[in-house]
Amino acid sequence: MSEWKEYTLLELCEIHDTKRKPISSTEREKIKGSFPYYGASGIVGYINDYIFSYDTILISEDGENLNSRKTPIAFRATGKYWVNNHAHVLLPKSEHYFPIIINYLEAMDLNSYITGAVQPKLSQENLLKITITMPAVEEEQRAIAGVLSSLDDKIDLLHRQNKTLEGMAAAVFRHFLVDNRKATWQECTVSGLADHEKTSIHPNRNPATLFYHYSIPAFDESHMPVHELGALIQSNKYEVMKNTILFSKLNPHKDKRVWLIPSSIAKNSVCSTEFQVMNPKAEKYLFFLYSFISHPGNYDEIAAGVGGTSGSHQRIDPEVIFRFMCFLPDDNTLTDYNEMVEQIFGKMHHNRKSIQTLIHHRDTLLPKLMSGEVSVKV
Repeated sequence: MSEWKEYTLLELCEIHDTKRKPISSTEREKIKGSFPYYGASGIVGYINDYIFSYDTILISEDGENLNSRKTPIAFRATGKYWVNNHAHVLLPKSEHYFPIIINYLEAMDLNSYITGAVQPKLSQENLLKITITMPAVEEEQRAIAGVLSSLDDKIDLLHRQNKTLEGMAAAVFRHFLVDNRKATWQECTVSGLADHEKTSIHPNRNPATLFYHYSIPAFDESHMPVHELGALIQSNKYEVMKNTILFSKLNPHKDKRVWLIPSSIAKNSVCSTEFQVMNPKAEKYLFFLYSFISHPGNYDEIAAGVGGTSGSHQRIDPEVIFRFMCFLPDDNTLTDYNEMVEQIFGKMHHNRKSIQTLIHHRDTLLPKLMSGEVSVKV
């Protein structure tokens, strides 16, 4: 193995933070179509102007986002796009630095680089102090990048598959049960189709027991529960049962969190009390009810019922969810609908499990690759 060297980000990248300037009117007239407008956490809109037309790494400067990891710390932006002032823009000096830098930043603890009490931020000065240790020989760097890129590509493919599947499920619901709704279908409330389960669990009373925790951060990160010992879960939780739906009452008007729980879940599954556990009165209602409350028009109307004095933490009264007016298709229609969407939702869950496994392999392998404990053939 060759010598390993410590590099700063400044040595690996060019800084393009100062290049966010509007294009000239002459150049603007040549542009047709809209282009992504990137913020610190991804695409925040589309505009007709663009400033970047080459791949860069965007890194969040928001300390709160960096600590919560609700959205990616670093990601690759491609094509033609604009970037706002909440992301650092880095242009790696070599193509193979992209996966190394992104994965390294995602895996590391950035707390020591974040400053500011009121508005914590990762300043450009501190960003450029971050160091990455890797082989000095370029061929070995490229070999490491190839391994990371392969895993990232598989993860990205599964994410894109799930977006497509989610769109398919929504389209089936809209066509089959919304556009072709029959006047003979019974009207009811959500509570007529599902019970509100509130079985309280105290994980910290069993500190050595492993729990499967359906938390808000777990939903945001992967739509998969995290495994935690009872000793690490201080507050009370709700029991999670198979074939149920979790609806978050926290800031529903800002963050849509509706979690479909499959038919096979682990023992000791619990969820945050921010989630309301909806237990369908019959299994045949599960996919219909999930799709109904996830449907944009219905969800937005439910979410509009938020209240509270805090602007950042508003909640919805569970009664607003369960009193919401719904309809009940006939059994034959429900059976046909379930047959169409069961495989779609099953495939989405399978993909999420695969994503979780791949991320675990990548995150376990990364420090071993970067320390030289595991080597790859050049």
